[in-house]
Amino acid sequence: MDFARPPAEDVYERLDTFFPEHNLDEPVIEAPSGGTSPTSVENPAIPMLPASASSKQFRHKKSIRVVAAEHKRRIDRTSRMQATSSSANDMLRKRSTKLWGSKLEEVTPAQGQSMITVPESPTTAGPKPIFKWVRGELIGRGTYGRVYLALNATTGEMIAVKQVEIPRTLSDKEDTRQVSVVEALKSESETLKDLDHPHIVQYLGFEETPSFLSIFLEYVPGGSIGSCLRKHGKFNEDVTKSFTEQILNGLEYLHSRGILHRDLKADNILVETSGVCKISDFGISKRTDDMNAGAAFTAMQGTVFWMAPEVVKTGKQGYNTKIDIWSVGCVVLEMWAGRRPWNEEEAVAVMFKLYGKEASPPVPADVVLSPLADDFRLKCFAINPDERPPAAELRLHPYLKLPPNWVFQGFK
Repeated sequence: MDFARPPAEDVYERLDTFFPEHNLDEPVIEAPSGGTSPTSVENPAIPMLPASASSKQFRHKKSIRVVAAEHKRRIDRTSRMQATSSSANDMLRKRSTKLWGSKLEEVTPAQGQSMITVPESPTTAGPKPIFKWVRGELIGRGTYGRVYLALNATTGEMIAVKQVEIPRTLSDKEDTRQVSVVEALKSESETLKDLDHPHIVQYLGFEETPSFLSIFLEYVPGGSIGSCLRKHGKFNEDVTKSFTEQILNGLEYLHSRGILHRDLKADNILVETSGVCKISDFGISKRTDDMNAGAAFTAMQGTVFWMAPEVVKTGKQGYNTKIDIWSVGCVVLEMWAGRRPWNEEEAVAVMFKLYGKEASPPVPADVVLSPLADDFRLKCFAINPDERPPAAELRLHPYLKLPPNWVFQGFK
């Protein structure tokens, strides 16, 4: 389930609303003598101060509110620079600070105490950088845990954190579903830690404590395509074309890195308020060294309404990247219709149709397609996976051509 993802600017203006359990004015963040933040969106490679740094190097500590305000001023400066750029190509892509290999400390609500959650590795050469972070309000809940708004309290950046509880009791450890969720999150972090693409949600870091497993993610305001459809209804043609091309762009990158998403649907594609789409939720994604293998995978994974026939027929054949192309067709159908594919059917009935009839989701009666749109749909829903174009080819389909100088203006 998707919750509201307000613009970062709103969060900075109303920190108390989104981080209600924290004392935002208590000095808890060590500030270097120069008084500047140790890293920034524009240059995330600047090293953090090491854990072993002497307290003599600090003049004072800053509150979370002060660090956040400093970061907002940097964002505002960058926005003004972009606004005066001569070309849209000059727009900078926002990059969040990577936390991999760092020491993470959660600032807990209790008297602003820091809880060190990642021990320093004895095999690491030299001290680890330190990042403190603060957990805020819930912004998403799904099969693979909960997603919270969070703040990198060291840099002032808004981030998201996906968390699942670690099985601790005997009954928890015997709960195969809970154990599998934890394993899925670990797999997700390993699969995605090195990815870097404008249409893939950035994975920033990972930590495991006795209580929780957490993945730190880029914060994408605006919600998912699914939540936007539920709020605004079906999209106009040009918005659908723009989003589809971006999804295929991200998929082309994933597939080139040997990754199958396996659960592509409208609820798993986030949309920034500017209209930039980012593929997310890689809980059941898998990496393979041979993407052209006809039987790369055989496990039935995904959500039935977006599932390709060969995934249901796992006993007869394997599947590869072309299952994601089928799912793209389903997402496009969602955007055309304003509701999920197979909208009139229950999951079991859909499985029978995929298995027995190898049927594709029908076009609702109130959706009228142009010949180009229908050709695009048919290519996505080719029953023989080999006949579905790869993402790199499909994103060049003439249906996706937008009017010159088209700019996303929202959903209404």
